[in-house]
Amino acid sequence: MSREETCVFCGGRATETVLQATLEGGLAPRAFSLLRCPGCNLVTTSPRLARAELEEYYRPEYWGRVNTDNLDWVRRDQASRTTFLERFRQSGRILDVGCGLGLFLMALDPKRWDRYGIEVMPAAYGEARRRLGADRIVTEDLSATVLPGAQFDAITFWDVLEHLPDPVDALRQSFRMLRPGGLLLVRAPNFASYLARRFGADWYELSLPYHLFHFTPATLARMVEASGFKVRASGSPAGTESYHAFKHTVLNRLTRLHGRRGGRLRYYLVKPALGPWDRISARRGGGSSFELCAERLPAPS
Repeated sequence: MSREETCVFCGGRATETVLQATLEGGLAPRAFSLLRCPGCNLVTTSPRLARAELEEYYRPEYWGRVNTDNLDWVRRDQASRTTFLERFRQSGRILDVGCGLGLFLMALDPKRWDRYGIEVMPAAYGEARRRLGADRIVTEDLSATVLPGAQFDAITFWDVLEHLPDPVDALRQSFRMLRPGGLLLVRAPNFASYLARRFGADWYELSLPYHLFHFTPATLARMVEASGFKVRASGSPAGTESYHAFKHTVLNRLTRLHGRRGGRLRYYLVKPALGPWDRISARRGGGSSFELCAERLPAPS
């Protein structure tokens, strides 16, 4: 049976199936389709699971095992994000949407940054609240938050916008909450990348069922600019994230084809070639993810 979804960006009907995948694992197997809207090229996951369904997947182990007590480790772990932010702004009031465990906010200098976060998943919210303070972390959706409008100098979405049920509304709410000249910073998986095109359902950053939307640099730039922003910079992030996604993508493919043991054996045989392969593939289609910085323009008079 064919599927279709209403496009949250242009209102058209997303009907073109670009990928089908079945999610295996601890919960019952479930089939998903990725549907492209012919009007704007935004790709949507179908079905899009509601928050109550997704909470079954966002168990504490989803967030990984990290050493949040070691601030030096946290700063090293978040260096690519803080470096990208501070290319454009070095201080101010900042809101991190989908802040997870709060690591990015912890990595910022509290003498220069007035730090706030939003996190709706209970396990992560509890940890971020404990680390940064109950007055700094809220658990409402962005559209329902009590945080004041036109008060922030920067709002960040680090690998978050693709998780939200309505990314267009999230961008509009960000426009409302930023001061004129404030910055929007986004990092998202790149659906136009070599890895996404070559490996399909084995692509590490496909990440079903968590990712409800799948952006390319072009589709996200159009969404951002339609929400009142001007894109200032866009490109592949620095650091090791692309290689991390590349090696896990190859491992996914080999494990699916040859089983857990045989796949891992073949992975270690080809691992020495993965670094050069990653660099070549990034030149052919961009890295596995991309980042974007946009400036909030003054509201129309």
